[in-house]
Amino acid sequence: MRHAATRRTLAPYEEVQTLPHYLVGEALDGVLYVSSPPTSRAQGLTPLLGRAPEGWWWTAEPRLLLGEDVLVPDLAGWVGGRPATLSDGSFIDRVPDWVCEVLTPATAKLDLTLKLPRYARAGIRHAWVINPVHRVVEMFRLDHERWMLTHTLVGEELVRAEPFLRSDLPLTPFWTQA
Repeated sequence: MRHAATRRTLAPYEEVQTLPHYLVGEALDGVLYVSSPPTSRAQGLTPLLGRAPEGWWWTAEPRLLLGEDVLVPDLAGWVGGRPATLSDGSFIDRVPDWVCEVLTPATAKLDLTLKLPRYARAGIRHAWVINPVHRVVEMFRLDHERWMLTHTLVGEELVRAEPFLRSDLPLTPFWTQA
């Protein structure tokens, strides 16, 4: 997967909408980032999609409109059901309660240095970062617009942690993609 960054001339959602369906577009601080998601990441996400804990709704790669930025986390979840989309049906402007990023060599820098701080500014309460190569999951909780690391798990096959304390979630699909 390759990232290309360009200064944008349209509004973020307009710029992202001009991209072909097989590319992922994200706009942060006036810069458009374009990538093609790796198939292996999607394979890791698929087993989780049907397993949202009770009271949660989550989805893979939602296009979030957060102020002027468009971000596409690998997974995002909302307490209390599915959020509405904008009138054209392509963006969600309700801040999720949880996001998850699955690191790849091509996405790690963007995910860790630009997207995680933007998620904190938006008020997302929980973030997970999964590193499938090293079989590590880092779990963060928002504390005054800063991330506080609450757990680091290494090599676990199932996880039960904030914000999903009543559900065991499988991590094995991510480890098989490494």
